[in-house]
Amino acid sequence: MTETFVSSNSACTTQCRTVVFFFAGVLTYRNNFEAAASEIAKSYQQAKIVMIFPYGMANGTKGSSTLRLLARQLTQVGYDLARDQSRRVTKAAQIILQHASDADRLILIGHSAGGVIAYRAGLYLEDKHDIQHVQVFAVGCPKFYVKDIPYNERFTYITGQNPDRITQIGSWRKPGSRLYRGKPGREIQMDFNPDHQGWRFHASYFLNSTWTDSNQAFRTNSEELISQIHNICPDR
Repeated sequence: MTETFVSSNSACTTQCRTVVFFFAGVLTYRNNFEAAASEIAKSYQQAKIVMIFPYGMANGTKGSSTLRLLARQLTQVGYDLARDQSRRVTKAAQIILQHASDADRLILIGHSAGGVIAYRAGLYLEDKHDIQHVQVFAVGCPKFYVKDIPYNERFTYITGQNPDRITQIGSWRKPGSRLYRGKPGREIQMDFNPDHQGWRFHASYFLNSTWTDSNQAFRTNSEELISQIHNICPDR
């Protein structure tokens, strides 16, 4: 069940020039993107920030209920990876239209399986509603078959310096296919908190995770990530 809410970091609620959407993957909690949303508010004037959980939130789950939720979500993710469109994609597109039908800039940021939904929701809006000012960022996302289309020039794929098992799943191009020969317009590898490893690394892209670099300067994952997104899609 898709869940959504407007972040308290939003500086605008109606007729907003910029609307940013975060898309969650599996086992994600309500506050997962708030540190990154805070950075969005610093980088974009009068931005509305909307959180979308295509597979539902993990808040309130414990023990066996968490395992049941994960099993159900993984089944849904498998379905979405294998198809160009699903009800989660069309639902996400409806939510985007509800919040941003008159916006000048739409930024879709997806984490893990949420990156798949973000990409396909943006493409749905282009195909069905002729909305062509969407920028899509998939962070720590599994790869999926992508058509060779101009839309991909507005699609950025971001990974980190540590091995992330999720980003090793799948591929952009389907062997032997003349249709699925595409790839993201940009593929970027960034430095994040080096203390995180394995699944902890995969979960930390958007968090206020602080470390000190070789110049003894403090850095955070959320700040680094949103700074990169802002460099590609600057406020104007």
